[in-house]
Amino acid sequence: MLYQLDLASAAASRKIKLELLADLGIFEKFIEDFFATHIHELIPEDQLMIIAQERRRQEEADLLALDRKGALYIFELKRWQSNPENLLQVMRYGQIFGRYSYEDLQDLAQRHNKLEGSLAKKHQDYFELNDALPHMAFNADQVFVVVTNGVDKDTLEAIQYWKKKNVRIDFLSYKLYSLAGKPHLYYDTYNPELDVIQETNPGVCVVNTNVSYMDDAWRDMLTAPKAAAYYDRKYAVTGIQNGFTVYLYHTGVGVIAKGKAKGSYRKTDFAGDKDAEYFVPLALDWALVDPENWKYAITAHEINKRMNSGYRFRQTVFGISPEMAGAIDSLWDQRKNEMNAASHHDVETG
Repeated sequence: MLYQLDLASAAASRKIKLELLADLGIFEKFIEDFFATHIHELIPEDQLMIIAQERRRQEEADLLALDRKGALYIFELKRWQSNPENLLQVMRYGQIFGRYSYEDLQDLAQRHNKLEGSLAKKHQDYFELNDALPHMAFNADQVFVVVTNGVDKDTLEAIQYWKKKNVRIDFLSYKLYSLAGKPHLYYDTYNPELDVIQETNPGVCVVNTNVSYMDDAWRDMLTAPKAAAYYDRKYAVTGIQNGFTVYLYHTGVGVIAKGKAKGSYRKTDFAGDKDAEYFVPLALDWALVDPENWKYAITAHEINKRMNSGYRFRQTVFGISPEMAGAIDSLWDQRKNEMNAASHHDVETG
């Protein structure tokens, strides 16, 4: 529910009316495009690894993803009002993809340009596991997720029926409002692990250097300098605005740079693919450009220990609180002192 608050009288606060696509003159294709460009906010990258995304004229689910245990998540994004028949579509995809072997999933991910090489190794690296999962663990379980404009009584009853049959079906609803004559859309991030996902106001964010997909992307980001994202994840940087504080995080290493956004996002070609990279220029405050100095990077463990939290840093872009930014800055001050002391020692012993 969304209310317009009356600060003079809580009881007089007014509930905002829900709208339908037709009421706002919005077409289904727009909703499809919206979620396609906001996947990084709909699907938590620290909980799920996307291995396939719908291609035109193919009988495929909108999204397929794996969790850390190898369970396959099948997403169906419905652009119209909830209907029990929506479940039949996602169950149909379960019939198709639920039978996929490890080799089938690996081939699928490679055809969708989500993978080069071994799926088990990529999965191990992505979730930072000590050991790779055995092949038989992949797709041993399936979870069906329907994203729709509201959920009606019949759909809820159908979901309850299938859950009693030990079939896990989740739903995520988005809602449409008209505020001051302009359309607004509200939705929550899907949260399979039931972690606390706090929405932060924009202004300070962390951008992952994408090493899991491209070994050398970090080098380009530091030398340009810029915060960049690529292919289906490229839209994640579009929310970074001029003046935002940006920390660059290198998976397996830690925070290796801090800067300020200079302007809004831009597009460029990448590896011969048109507009495959979106980036925001940065003015760096500091950077660990030489990998030999990465021992001074601020690790996720240190940040979480300082914050008494268990935050994971695999998302392409995510906002952080002023408190977390302050913790990173404080740790960097310590690092600078360590680097200066080490440099002074090297001069004396040289």
